This record gives sequence, structure tokens and C-alpha cells, in this order.
Amino acid sequence: MESNREPVTLLELRDVSTRFGAIKALDGINMTFHEGEIHAVVGEHGAGKSTLAKTVSHLISPDRGAVLYQGKPYSQMSYKETIAAGVRMVFQKMQLNDSLTVAENMFIANKKEFQSRAASFSQKKVTKLTEAFFRENRISLNPKTKVSSLELSDRALLSIVRNLYFPPRVLILDEALEKLSAQGLERIIQILRKLKNNGSLILFITHRIDDLYMIADRVSVVRKGKVIITDDIHELDKISLIKMAYTQFSRLEDEQAQAHEFSQLLKYNEVILKQLPISLIVTNYDNRIRTVNESALSFLGFRDQAQVQNISIEALFSGNPEILELMDEAQANRESCSRYHLPLSLNSSSCTVNIVVFPIFDGGLLIGNMFILEDITERERLRDQLVLSEKLASLGLLAAGVGHEINNPLGVISNYLESFKMNKIAEDEKTAIFDYLFEQINYISQIIGNLVSFSENQTRVSESFNAADEIRKIINLIRFNGREKDISIRFSCDEEEMFPVCMNRNEFKQVLLNLFKNSFEVLSGGGGISVNLFHDEKGTVLLFRDDGPGISFEDPNDVFLPFKSSKKMSSNYGLGLSLCFNILNRSGGDISLLQEEGRRGCCFKLSLPS
Repeated sequence: MESNREPVTLLELRDVSTRFGAIKALDGINMTFHEGEIHAVVGEHGAGKSTLAKTVSHLISPDRGAVLYQGKPYSQMSYKETIAAGVRMVFQKMQLNDSLTVAENMFIANKKEFQSRAASFSQKKVTKLTEAFFRENRISLNPKTKVSSLELSDRALLSIVRNLYFPPRVLILDEALEKLSAQGLERIIQILRKLKNNGSLILFITHRIDDLYMIADRVSVVRKGKVIITDDIHELDKISLIKMAYTQFSRLEDEQAQAHEFSQLLKYNEVILKQLPISLIVTNYDNRIRTVNESALSFLGFRDQAQVQNISIEALFSGNPEILELMDEAQANRESCSRYHLPLSLNSSSCTVNIVVFPIFDGGLLIGNMFILEDITERERLRDQLVLSEKLASLGLLAAGVGHEINNPLGVISNYLESFKMNKIAEDEKTAIFDYLFEQINYISQIIGNLVSFSENQTRVSESFNAADEIRKIINLIRFNGREKDISIRFSCDEEEMFPVCMNRNEFKQVLLNLFKNSFEVLSGGGGISVNLFHDEKGTVLLFRDDGPGISFEDPNDVFLPFKSSKKMSSNYGLGLSLCFNILNRSGGDISLLQEEGRRGCCFKLSLPS
């Protein structure tokens, strides 16, 4: 239920004017900004947006008028006091120190806040505090990376998040989102919404109209230093906003010429939408289809527009309640909603899709919905094939060891049977020999059972088991293969302790075998592998080391990316460690690569779900 509480004014501009020589950058600006809102300012180049941002951040003092923060004029505060009060600005030109690391740039921007969290200070603690902050906010930056080596999108991300370590009361973004990657933009939007919900004001300066409708609550249009209009974003349609913000549209004085121009613009957009390589469906207010593009026609199995016109979404997706629930959710939240890897049934066929639903509002009135579907069925099939290839490669590692392990008891059984055949066994010895033969048969059965259970495509069900037992079983199956390659395998743990793990047993075996397979491949000339199992304060931990050549990537964490491999072999898909990461991550565990200075090889730390 929406609150009727009056918005609280956090920041106010009263008759603010600023000149730069003969240029009047701001001309009698009156604006009010509230707690808990994202307020966009839009206008063409030279409209005065950046000057407005610098005025709000107290970098520029106006020639006339006043800026009030929480009722107190800026004229009574120094710039440092403004920063201390929680006013932060992210500049259009990124202000980062290229010669320092990501963590050091975070420290420079938040020295006081960092020092309040550490009694004594060091570079190690700076990195640790930054890692904790990034982990909490799911920021995909490496704190140890030099800024000079970052891509442009990551630099843009850092320039924003360095201002978020201490949540600001006012955050000013001056054209700061344009250089972000799609993933970075999605993460920053989530953080901005969280700040807004906690009462912060986000002043969002941009020239991109589309960005406003993703995140803004209110929008102000600035032209030639004046505020033309301030209104709720849902009260302004996109075309009207473009007309007000950009003079190239407003110069069309003749109404008939203006109408023709926008008619052509709409027709141009319609042609583009119809030719998009993704499936697009547009409905009206009562959920009946008004238009679909060419890709959607083919995907849905219709011949032409007439065949699909006025069919209801409920009828089209009658066997797919998740899509109808997604549409209701999008309309209720008045924002786009999405689902990924969604099974979809159409007519008699089935597929897998990613789907996004955009509710379309004219002011406060819902006038329709837009559905975007991406068919990922073939992509998922290829992914499953590659996963199977990795699993079969792991099984290949077991083959030689299994053959050797079975041959030994078979030789014993064969010898005793030959003795029975020639009546060389005394009657009083037969019972003991029979028991021994059954032990050998059971041993063979266990080996085959382990191999079969691993190869079966079973439903993923978590179960509790002792990790030490499963590690010993895997090592027993591959130890002969290791001896053949002159590779020693050492396993150590406290024999008196249990190491309980809760996950799918076969997936745990898959993780171990992928690690062994990688080490066997890099230890082609022989070497050693050690597996150490122990407890820490969080649960069961497994350290897996080999003394091979180590990891050659500039960023060692790249080893967990799919199709990324340091082994130059045609049969290597680079999926093994990515599968290990995904299996442990979805089971509640974790895997990381430990950097051990002065030590050859590489070491993986596995935190096992308990």
C-alpha cells in the first residue's frame, strides 16, 4: 500500500544563477529534491546540466541565489563539510589514479570510513575491506588489479562504487552510467534503488532519454540554463520529453510539419521493431496482441499478422502460467520483469526461453505490454553436450585404474578356481577360501558400482556423506593411472574425525575428478598431487595441490570462466573448473585459487557444504 506521507525536502535551489563570462549557464533555477527519490535531469549538450550538478555538489558557488541542504545554506558550509555531510559526486570525466590498485582508489575516496574499521592500517587491510565490500554488493572487480589495466566499463564501475562505501545522503551522477557494461549497469541500478529505499537522494544527470524510464522517479528538463518542467516520470511520455529537451525538435514551429516529423519517426521505429532478430510481442490494455515482429511470427508458428491479431496473451500462453504471473508482477511493480531459462510449451512443441515483460504506461494508465522472448533451446543443448564431454573425459581418467583394480581380484579368483578344478584344496580350507573369494567378488562389485553410479544421468539430490570416504574411493580408482604417469597422490586427514558434506554425491565425485584430470594433464612428465581435508570455523575444507607449472593467466580467477583454458590441447574445452565452480556454488559451497608465493604449482581451496 502506497504511503500518503508528504515527501521530505533534502536539497533545494532558490533562484540560482551562474555566469561564465558572457554565457549564462544557469538562469534563475528553482528546484526541490526529496529524500528517497531518484531525480533525473535531462537536456541537450550545453543546456547547463553539468553546471547544475557541480552547484548541487558545492563545487561551484552561484553568482545569485542559494542552495540549501537540510535547510542549511551551502554558504555556511565548506566543501569538506559538504562531503562529510554525505554529498558525493561522480564526475563525467573519471577521477581515478591509474598507478594505484582498485582497493587503493577505494581507500583514497573513503579514507575516514576505512580507518574507522581498522585499528592499524596497511595495504593488506585496504584490500581486505574492499574485498568484503565488493562481495557484499556483488561487484565484479578485483581489488588487487591496477586501475591502468582496467577496461573502460570497469573504470566507470569503479568511479561509481568508490563513492558508495559510506552510503551517501546525496549522490550526483553526471553522465556516469553511459560507459558501464550491461552487467555493470544492472548491478548499479539495483544499488541505486537500495539507496533510494534507505532515504538517499540520487541526482541523475543524463542526455539519454531511455535511461530515465529505467530508474527515475521524477525528471526535470533543462534548456539554456532554465528548468522547463519538473514532473513524475510516468506523467511524461517519451516523445513529449524529447520535444521539450532537444531544440532540434522544438524548432519545428509549424504544427503540421511537426506532426509529420513524428509520424515518420514512429513509422521508422515500427520498421526497426519488426526486423529485430529477437521475438517481440506487443499487446493492448486488455492483453490482446496488437503486433508481433517477423521473428516472433516464425517462433510462434504463425504465417502472418492477421492470424495472430487480437489473440489474448492468456490464450497464447495458456500452458505457461509462469509467463502470465510475470506479466502480473510487471504491471503491479510498474517496471520490467524477466525470467531466464524458462521452459515454454507452444502447441505440441517445447523449448527454453529468456523472457522480459515491459508494462507500457501513458501517465498512470496501463495501455499495454511488450514481451521480448529469446529462444535459447539450441544454446542449452550445445551446453549440455559440452558438459557431457567433460564428464566423459573424467570417466576416461578412471578407465585404466578400474581395469587394473579388477584384474587383481580376478587373477586371485581364477587361481583358486583352477585349484578347485584339480582338487588341490583340502576340505577344511574350503570354507575360508569361499569367504575370501566372495570378498574379492564384492570388491569388484563396489568398483563397478562406483563407476556406474558416476556415469548415470541421475536426478540431482543432495545427501549427507563423509567426504574422506569418497576421496579415498576416487583415489583408489585412479591410483594405477597415476603410477603409470609417475604421479604420486597423497591424501591426509584426521582419521578419527568425520567430515560431513551435504550435496549430490556424484557431483562431488565430478568435482574431484575434474581437479585430478587437470593435474594429470599438466603433470605429463610426472609429479605430485596432495589432497588435504580439515575443519575450519565455517566447516569442511579441502585443499587440492599439484606441483605443475601453475596458472599463467594475468587474473588467476579467470580459470573459473567457461571456455578459458591455459592448456593448449584441441580436446580441452576449458569447462572443467567452470563446472566445479558451478556445482559447488549451487550446492552452497565455494572454490577459489590460492596464491602461494615461492611455491611451484597451484592450489585450490574448496569450502564444502555441510
